[in-house]
Amino acid sequence: MTAQENPAKSMAFSPPASLLEADDPELERIDLKHHVAMLLSGGNLHLAPLVNPKRILDVGTGTGIWAIEMAENYPDSQVIGTDLSPFGCVLEESSRNGKRTVLIVVLGMIRVPDNVRFEIDDCEAKHWTWPEDHFDYIHSRFMIASIGNWASLIRKAYKHTKPGGYFELQELDCRFSSDDGTLLPTSNLAYWSDRITEAAAEYNRPIPHYTDYVHWFEKAGFTDIRQVVFKSPTNPWPKQKLLKEVGRFQLVAHIEGLEGISLGLLTRGLEWKPEEVRVLMAKIRPELKDRGIHSYQTKVFVTGRKPEKLRPTGLHISSTNSGNSSTAPPTPRSFSSSNVGSPVPAAGDSPVPAEQINAFTPVMPVKQEGSR
Repeated sequence: MTAQENPAKSMAFSPPASLLEADDPELERIDLKHHVAMLLSGGNLHLAPLVNPKRILDVGTGTGIWAIEMAENYPDSQVIGTDLSPFGCVLEESSRNGKRTVLIVVLGMIRVPDNVRFEIDDCEAKHWTWPEDHFDYIHSRFMIASIGNWASLIRKAYKHTKPGGYFELQELDCRFSSDDGTLLPTSNLAYWSDRITEAAAEYNRPIPHYTDYVHWFEKAGFTDIRQVVFKSPTNPWPKQKLLKEVGRFQLVAHIEGLEGISLGLLTRGLEWKPEEVRVLMAKIRPELKDRGIHSYQTKVFVTGRKPEKLRPTGLHISSTNSGNSSTAPPTPRSFSSSNVGSPVPAAGDSPVPAEQINAFTPVMPVKQEGSR
């Protein structure tokens, strides 16, 4: 079965690897999503305030494009990209903690920096193969319809992040929305949004609302949590040049990839027949292209820091002291917002460089075509 018949990013899905072949259009679509994310984030691969990270993990690496660019940006780091199925050829096999590990080259012909490698691994496995407190930065992106238990994934990321390190989740809420009522509740896009989320839940791959992740970060133990929300227009209907460009790329991604996602989820989750899915797709395409429908999907970037471990101060408090004096550690401050401008560093954080603060600035409110 090809990626065009599989839900979401097929490599990260959990059926047997024989079902997870990826074809050229799917590879192009994944890289297209990378380009859209870079446009929205101001060209930043990450929003976490990293300073010379040494160990970086990319969970659900896809084509490996993010991991490769990250390795180029941080040449002193070691970047590992993992996924369930390789897009390239197997180089060698090894074992770590008694578990078979396969190292791969992504796409064979792409130059891979010496400080990046790729492994076949299942992020939903009960235990990850790396030590605890190991990575300076863990990154995961666009894994919707691929994860059965998001809270568990975030807890494992916390477990394997070094104290003081960061975990960053960049995700898509695939439900179509509009702020001006041009996307009618009776539209085919609205109908698709309802059915696809229903199908994903039935197939045990629930699609979270974009506001859900912050809670899971907090429950896992992360502090200094920051959330940035972007509106990704369905087509070039916005007036702003940047969002118009995003809309052009997003429309191509929808036209080329939405049917494959829908076939995978609707046939499995709701037991639709393939021809029923294709009928719905034929109804959706005109609405995807209609600039009079000011629809968008929501992308959310969430970052969290693992607190530093408390160290003994060597201070001895005599039992003869009057009262019950004790020095309690300061409570880490958590910051979260559904739409962040320039985030204020939490207490105790080192100052964030200006260019990094700019990375947190969301896109301006969307202006409609023809508005003043």
